[in-house]
Amino acid sequence: MPQSSIPTSPASSPLADDYAAIARGDHAVGARGTIRFAVSTADPAEGKGDLFVALGLARALRADGWGVAMWPIERWAEDVPDDTTVLVNMIESFVPGLVPAGTATVAWVRNWTAQWATLPWLGEYDAVWASSSIARDELARVLDRPVEVVPIGVDLDLFTTDVDGAPTPRSDRAVTTVNFWGARRGVQDVLEQVAPAEPIVWFAANVEHVQGSAGVELRPAVSYFALPEVYRSAGFVVDDVIAPAAEFGTLNSRLYESLACGALPVTTCALGLDELGLADVPVFDDAASLERALAMPAAERDALVERLHAVVVERHSFAARAAQVGPSLDAAVERASGRSGARDPLLRWAALHRELLRETERERDVHRSGVEDINRRLIVSEEAVAVVDRSRRTAEAERDAMARRYDALTHSAEFRVLDRLGGVARALRKR
Repeated sequence: MPQSSIPTSPASSPLADDYAAIARGDHAVGARGTIRFAVSTADPAEGKGDLFVALGLARALRADGWGVAMWPIERWAEDVPDDTTVLVNMIESFVPGLVPAGTATVAWVRNWTAQWATLPWLGEYDAVWASSSIARDELARVLDRPVEVVPIGVDLDLFTTDVDGAPTPRSDRAVTTVNFWGARRGVQDVLEQVAPAEPIVWFAANVEHVQGSAGVELRPAVSYFALPEVYRSAGFVVDDVIAPAAEFGTLNSRLYESLACGALPVTTCALGLDELGLADVPVFDDAASLERALAMPAAERDALVERLHAVVVERHSFAARAAQVGPSLDAAVERASGRSGARDPLLRWAALHRELLRETERERDVHRSGVEDINRRLIVSEEAVAVVDRSRRTAEAERDAMARRYDALTHSAEFRVLDRLGGVARALRKR
């Protein structure tokens, strides 16, 4: 897989521009009303998974007549606009206390199910969606209304097996796009030991902080819109499911996206695959089992991918998700239409104080980062001073040693004899 064939900078395309337009709020008005998604950021360049899931579903809902927009974390201390028909929350730390009473609210529990289940205001939502049946059952224990299973999906306009009808040359190599956000990933222990026929190409966020190994070829992360080309160029895509997701079988976008592009995912979590129709996706738990999966003959791999690709196209597109959640959204809007006035004052208070706490945490982290940076610079400065001081002492020692040798030489009997002979020779030359 030549490096030149792998995009390493943000891809520019009409689809990327469309995602950016939705993120900016250019499509907030629709005949059926406005759906806003509470997300960690509205900037696609940050590469946050919750945003791309929200944008993927938003594109499909827009096709159904909805206006769609994002409600990023920096606005969570503000009142949600009154024109919001539905607020779909993607993040467990969002408190719906600043949402108008007449706005329907939906909690989409894609991950961190155990944390969602502890929220005292989870029952305030008009609808709750879970990404797996196991997560649904966990949430149902604390709710007095049904929980619907709504897994995440894939945008089949973006993730395809070819470009404009032309297939992309595919290698037998494996890639992974597991990101490193500061906390060590479980798959890192495996990647440090794995020894496949060719190194796994790892596109990682914060790659400079990732330890390399003989079985891995490290490269910087690529943009979301370059991922399809990465997957189309590979035979295998190594996936890693974090522990809070693996516990409930709430699986990654990478699973759907790689199959949509015709590459075979190899993942760390079997739980949840069966209900998605993807039970035959290879699973590994150590270097040996990963090596066995990556050694699958090309013909066998291609036949498996063809079958699983068909499942993804039929069942797991965002268009299919939009069709599925349509009745749930309508029911939530109907339920909210009977409310008036304001949200519970205690919930509003909780929302404001949660955002105050978040800002305090951010300032603390900025302060801590600044202190750590100053300490690092002081250490570097002290080390630089120590180097200069050692160099100065070494030079002084060499100078003093030379002075001692010169003094000893000029006072020696041999020097005096040679000096006298030199004087006689000079006198003779003058004659």
